[in-house]
Amino acid sequence: MKKIGIIGGGAAGLFAACLFKKFSGDGICDVTLFEKNEVPGKKLILTGHGRCNITNRKPASELKTGYHEADNFIYPAIKEFGPEDTISFIENDIGLKTKEEDNNRIFPVCNSAARVRDSLVSYIAGSTKTVCNSKVLDIRKDSSFEVSTADKKYNFDYVILCCGGSSFPQTGSAGDSYRLAGKTGHTVITPRAALAPVKADEESLSFIKNLSGVSVASRVSLFCNGKKTASTEGEVLFAEFGLTGPAVMEISREIPRDISDCDPYFELDLVPALTEEQFDREFQKLIGDHPDTKITTLLARYIPTSAAGEIAAKAGVSDLYAQGFTKDNRRKTVTEMKHLKVTVGREPSIDKAYVTRGGVSLKEVDRKTMQSRLVPGLYIIGEALDIDGISGGYNLQACLSEAYLAVKDILGL
Repeated sequence: MKKIGIIGGGAAGLFAACLFKKFSGDGICDVTLFEKNEVPGKKLILTGHGRCNITNRKPASELKTGYHEADNFIYPAIKEFGPEDTISFIENDIGLKTKEEDNNRIFPVCNSAARVRDSLVSYIAGSTKTVCNSKVLDIRKDSSFEVSTADKKYNFDYVILCCGGSSFPQTGSAGDSYRLAGKTGHTVITPRAALAPVKADEESLSFIKNLSGVSVASRVSLFCNGKKTASTEGEVLFAEFGLTGPAVMEISREIPRDISDCDPYFELDLVPALTEEQFDREFQKLIGDHPDTKITTLLARYIPTSAAGEIAAKAGVSDLYAQGFTKDNRRKTVTEMKHLKVTVGREPSIDKAYVTRGGVSLKEVDRKTMQSRLVPGLYIIGEALDIDGISGGYNLQACLSEAYLAVKDILGL
C-alpha cells in the first residue's frame, strides 16, 4: 500500500485527496491530509467573491495564455485535465450542478463556495485521514519521507506539498510552502502580490473617492518611468482607497516591488472601443447636434453619470454646455476620457492579494508529473509554485489540473 502525505488542505490539497479516492481502488493507497487550520479550505470559501468560480470553459490552448510566464509549463496539465473534466468531476463525483456565466466562467448553481468546500471535505471523509490544527514543521527524505508536526512524526512514500502561497495570510497561506520547499533544497522566487487591489496616491484619491463603487469598462495601461509596461482591458472599480476590479487586479502583478524610483501610474482609457481620433470626431458631432445640452450629460452617454461629472471637473468643464464649447475644452475632455491618470500610492499588499506571484521555481518541477526534479517522490502543486493566473476560474483550474498529474503519477495510471 502506498502511503501518501498531502501537506495543505486548501484547494490543491483537497482536489488531490478527492482524486486519490476517485482513481484508486481499495487498499491501493493510504492518504493523510495535514491542515494547519481547524477546518480545510478556509481560503477556498473566499473564491469568486464567495461563489467559487470553479473553472473557465475555454480550450486549453486559449486558457494557457491566462497564466502569464507559466503558460507553457501549465499547458500539459490543463490539456490532460481541463475545464470539461473539472465540470464533470464537480457535477458527477462531487454532486454539485454548475452553470456558465459571462466570459466562460463556471460557477456552482448553488452560488456558494462554502458548499463547494463542504462537498469536497465530505467526499474524502471515508478515504482520507484529515489531521487539522496541525502545522507541518519539517520534511526529511531518507528511504522514505519523514513529516514532522509539533507533536508527532509521520512516514510516507510520497508527499504532495501544497500549503498555499503568501496571499491572505489570515486564511493560513502564510508562506509555509516556501519554508518547507526551501528545507528540501528548492529555489523559491520571492513572493509578491497578484490579483490585488491598488492604492492610489493622495492627488488621485481627490477625485477617485467620489466615485467609490462605480464600475467602468476600460483599457488599463501601467506606466513605469514614463514607459508602458503592461496593458489589459476589462472592468475597473473605483474604491475609497484607489482601484480594484478584474482589469486592475490582473495588471497589479506587474507593479514593481519597490515603487520608490519608478513612478508607476495607471492610464485608463474610458472609451476603449474608439480610438482617440474616432472619439474626438464623435464627441465633436454630439456637441454640434446638441448645443443646449450640458457636457456632463453628453459624457454620460459613454460612462456612468457620476464618472462623467468627475471627468468634466478634472477637465475644467463641469458647468459648460455644448454651445460655445471651445476646441481647447474638447481637447482637455478627450484627454481625460482617453488618458485618465491614476498614480500608484504604494505597491500592492500581499495581505490583500487573491493569489501570489512567485514560489517554487518551475525549473525544479517536472511539468508532466508535478514531481520535484530535486527530490524524487515529492510533488509540488497549487500556489506553492511560481504560477499565478488571471481571475475567472484560472487559478482553481490550475490546482485541479496539477493535482491530477501528481495523483496519476503516484498511482501509476
